[in-house]
Parts: sequence; C-alpha cells; structure tokens
Amino acid sequence: MNLISKKDLLAVTGISYGQLYRWKRQRLIPDEWFLKQSSYTGQETFFPREQMLSRIQSILELKDQYSMEELAKILSPETSDTSVSIEELGTIAELKDFLPMLPALFGKERYDFSDIVILLCAARAAKSSGLLMPQIEALLRECIPAASRQKKLDRMCCIFFADGNPHIVFTKDTDELVFDNRIEKKACVSMNETASELKLDYQKIFTD
Repeated sequence: MNLISKKDLLAVTGISYGQLYRWKRQRLIPDEWFLKQSSYTGQETFFPREQMLSRIQSILELKDQYSMEELAKILSPETSDTSVSIEELGTIAELKDFLPMLPALFGKERYDFSDIVILLCAARAAKSSGLLMPQIEALLRECIPAASRQKKLDRMCCIFFADGNPHIVFTKDTDELVFDNRIEKKACVSMNETASELKLDYQKIFTD
C-alpha cells in the first residue's frame, strides 16, 4: 500500500492536526485509514495516500456547502435500505448503456446502492482498460453476481489481464496482490470514492 505519513499529509494539504482528528471524530475520515506503524521515533501514523488525499480534497471543497452530518452521510461508504428502479437509474448517464442488463445481472428489478456502486466501478475500470462494450458486458456477467453478494464497498475494483483475457479483482490493498509476469494490472477504481461521488451527484436518489 502506498502510504503517506501524518506529518507529510498535514504539510501537503495545509490542514491542521486539530482538523484531521476532528474530521475523524465526525466520521468524515474512516478510523481504519489511521494506520499505526513502527518508526525510528517509536510509533507513527500513516494513511493510504491516494484515498486520504482525495478525501481531504473532497472535504475542503464541500465543507462550506453541507453540515458535518450531511457531509459524513455523503462521504461514508455505508448504505441505506433504500432500493431504486431502473427508471430512477436512467438519470445516471454512465449507466444508460447497462440498464437493459440489470435484471439479468442482479436477478431483481430494484437495486441497492451497493449494487450500483459495484456496477459503476466495474464499468469504469473496464473502460479505463480499453475494453469494448461487448467485452465489458461479458466481464460484468462474470463478476457482478459474485461481487454483489458481499456488499462491501471499502475495496478497490481492479482489472487485470491474464493471457490476453480481462479479469476483475475486488481488494482492499492492491499492493498485496503479487502476480507473475504474465498478469498485468490495467486499472483500479476506488469503490469508496465512487460511492461518495454518487451520493453527492445524485442525492435525491441515494441520500433522501
């Protein structure tokens, strides 16, 4: 995992020690992102670099528009019991090409928030890998049923190629995945950040 120390994080972002831990208490930053590791001075706090920098940027951009409670709800990967229809999902431009596939992919006619995050992450990762629509559809048919059963959004959705064929992996830490030279990582998408983006852009669907 690519980490950044607390000292470097505060220097890079310009936030204070007090802000950092206040946002932690307000649930804007997940507890599990505060990683204690041994150093020559004793113990030091580190964070997953990409997720942390992206999260702090989001907080700084949004904190004047929303209350801390609203912001925590938007940024949290937690989902509600609300389900949505295909018609409601038709307002999300990135999903329009996949709407006809949804009943077959998920085996139902209404969809949980986690279903949509998984679908959107897989589609984004596949497109970033240069796959064409028939390849993306075939990949989704293979991965969505299994991925949707675990409902966990604190993962990275990654595309790997093995012998020229694309495969999807959902993992907490891409650095822990060690493959031989025949397997190539093409693209990774954060499910946590995608969830936050969906809640922010489509509040009437996912956060009401």
